[in-house]
Amino acid sequence: MGVVTTIKEKCRRCYTCVRECPAKAIKVVEGQAMVIEERCIACGNCVKVCKQGAKSILSHKEIVYDMLENDGQVIACLAPSFPAAFDTLKPGQVVAGARVLGFSEVWEVALGAALVSAAYEKLVRQNGGLLITTPCPAIVGYVEKYLPQLVPCLAPVVSPMIALARALKRRYGDKPRIVFIGPCIAKKVEMEDKNVAGLVSAVLTFKEFTQMLEERNVDLVNMESSDFDGPDAGVARSFPISGGLLKSSGLSQDVLEKDIIVSEGKERAIPLLREARRGNVHAKLLDVLFCEGCIAGPKMLNDLSTFRRREIVADYVKWSAERANQLGKEDGRKVFADVDMSRAFTADDKTLPYPTEEEIAAILGKMRKFSSEDELDCGACGYPTCREKAVAVCQGLAEPEMCLPYLIEGLEDALADLESSHKKLKDTRDQLIQAERLAGMGQLSAGIAHELNNPLGSILLYAHLLLKQLKGKDESEEDVKMIMSEATRCKNIVRDLLNFSRQGSFERESTDINEILEKSLEALSAAPGLDDIKVVKRFDRTIPSMTVDGSQLQQVFVNLISNAVWAMKDGGTLTLTTRMKDASAVEVLVRDTGCGIPEENLKKLFTPFFTTKKMGEGTGLGLAISYGILKMHSGQISVESAVGEGTMFRIELPLAAAQSGIR
Repeated sequence: MGVVTTIKEKCRRCYTCVRECPAKAIKVVEGQAMVIEERCIACGNCVKVCKQGAKSILSHKEIVYDMLENDGQVIACLAPSFPAAFDTLKPGQVVAGARVLGFSEVWEVALGAALVSAAYEKLVRQNGGLLITTPCPAIVGYVEKYLPQLVPCLAPVVSPMIALARALKRRYGDKPRIVFIGPCIAKKVEMEDKNVAGLVSAVLTFKEFTQMLEERNVDLVNMESSDFDGPDAGVARSFPISGGLLKSSGLSQDVLEKDIIVSEGKERAIPLLREARRGNVHAKLLDVLFCEGCIAGPKMLNDLSTFRRREIVADYVKWSAERANQLGKEDGRKVFADVDMSRAFTADDKTLPYPTEEEIAAILGKMRKFSSEDELDCGACGYPTCREKAVAVCQGLAEPEMCLPYLIEGLEDALADLESSHKKLKDTRDQLIQAERLAGMGQLSAGIAHELNNPLGSILLYAHLLLKQLKGKDESEEDVKMIMSEATRCKNIVRDLLNFSRQGSFERESTDINEILEKSLEALSAAPGLDDIKVVKRFDRTIPSMTVDGSQLQQVFVNLISNAVWAMKDGGTLTLTTRMKDASAVEVLVRDTGCGIPEENLKKLFTPFFTTKKMGEGTGLGLAISYGILKMHSGQISVESAVGEGTMFRIELPLAAAQSGIR
C-alpha cells in the first residue's frame, strides 16, 4: 500500500489531482483517479486539492500507539513549523501534550535543521559545481525519478529529520524509537528510503497527532507549558519559512544573488529544475521546496495565510531564543558537531517513453480531435492541452473518456439515438395497437359480411323476379330498380369488408411493380382534377419481378392516388417512387403536396368507414381495404403527414411475398 491512495467511493471524476500532480503519478482507471505508488513522490498536492476527501494518507497512529505501550523510550520530534500549525496554543502546551501521550522526551527538529545548516555552510564554500538542496524529500524523489541526470547535483546532506535522528542515536544508541511529527506527507516515504532507513520509526502528520490527543482526551488549552528536551536550536527554528536554510546557515542571498536561487512551490521549482537539467542555470546553489516553505505543508491544521504563519514562526524564534538563555541551554550545533550529516542518492528513472506522432494522432482521433480547431485545450480532463492528454493516454495514464467535450458530444449522440429509438418504439407500439384493433374489426367485419350476404342475395333475387313481372306494366318498376341498385351497393360493401378482413380470394402472378403503378395512373387518367396535378415518377427499373396479386395491388395504388388527387383540389405535385429498401424488400412511396391530415386523424385512417369526405364522396373503406390487401402480401403501410404541407404513404413489400398468404 502506498503512502497516498484513492478512496474509490469518494472519487468523482473531477481530475483536479491529475492536474496538480507534478509527477504524473495519477492513473485514471474507469474514471477513478488512482495513485501509482512507484511514481508517487508524496508531495501531497493531490491531498490538498481534493475537495471530496478521496485521497487517503497512510496512517502511523497504530504503530505509535503500540510503541508507546510496549517500548520504554519513544522520542517525539516536532517539526519547526509546529507553532504555525497550533496557532491558538502556546508552544509549550503542544510539548506538554506529547508528554501526556506517553512520549519519554520531546525534541525540536529545528535542532536537526541547525546541524544541516552547518553542513551546507561548509559545502557551499567548498563546492565548485551546482548544488540542489535536499531537506525536501519530495524534491529528492522528483529528481531521482524524473530528472535522474541531476542526481549528482543533489547536495549530499541529510534532511533535518534524519539529522536529528542521527543525533539522538549518537546520544542514546539504538534503543530509542523516534517519531517525527510535522506537516509533511513525504516524510513517510523518506523514513523508508534505503539510503537513510532505520533511523525514524514512524511519521505522524499534525492531523494524526491531534487525533491521538483527542482519542486520549488530552486538553491542550488548559495544560501547563513544558520545555523541549535537548540543547538549543538557535536561529534554525526559522528553517520552515522561505529562505530559512540560508538564514540559519549564514549564507547571504543578497551578497551571492547570482550564485543562489530560492524557489518554492511546484509551479516555480519544477521549471527551475528542468532548466538546470538543460544546463541553463549558472547558480551555485538551488534552494528548492515543493511547498511555499514547510509552513505551507499539505497537513497544516489551519487556513492561515503564509504571511501570518511566517509571523508566528518569527515570533517563536525570538521567544525561544530568550527562553533558551533563561534555561542556559547549550548550542546544539556544538553538542552534535561530530554527527555525520552526509547521505547518498539513487537514480530511479521513471520517465515514460514518448509516443510517436502517429500514436498521438490516433488517440486524438478517438477523442474526435481531427484538426487543431477541435483541440479546445479546456483542461477539464486535468491536462493543460488536448495533445498532452493524448500523450498521457498513449502512456497508459489517462482514458479518452476523460475529455469533457468528447463526453458531451457522445452524450448528445446517445440522446439522439435514444430519441430515435423511442420514436421507433412508439411507432412500432402504435402500429401494433392499430394492427390488433384492426384485426378485431376484421374478424367482426367478416362475421357481419357473411351474415349479410345471404339476405342481400335473397333481396337481389326477389327484386329481379319482381322487376320481370313489372316490366313495362307498373309505375313501381323504378322503385324496384332502386332496391336492386342499393342492394348491389350493399353487396359491394360486403365484398370490401371481406377484403379488409383478408378473407377475399387472391391470385398471384409474376408482376413488375412499376407496371402496376403505370396501370393505376392509366385507370385514373379521366379522374377529375388529375390534369391540374404534376405527376413525378421516380421508378427504380432494376427492381426484380414480384409474385403478387397485381389487380389487388393496383386497387391499393388507385385508392392512394385517388386520395392524393382529392387532397390537391387546387393543384400540386404527386410523386411516385419505387426503390429497394434492402436486399429483401421493396418500398413504394406515394407523396402529395395537398392539404395534409390532422394528427388526431392519423390513427383512424385504416379504420373501416372512417372518412373526412362529404356524404356520397366515399365510404371510408378504401384505406381499410388497402391495409387488408397489403397484410395478405405480408406488407406494411404507414403514413407521414403535416397539415398544409402534404402527405406521404410508405408501402413495404417483401420480394418473396409471403406466398402462403396468397391463394
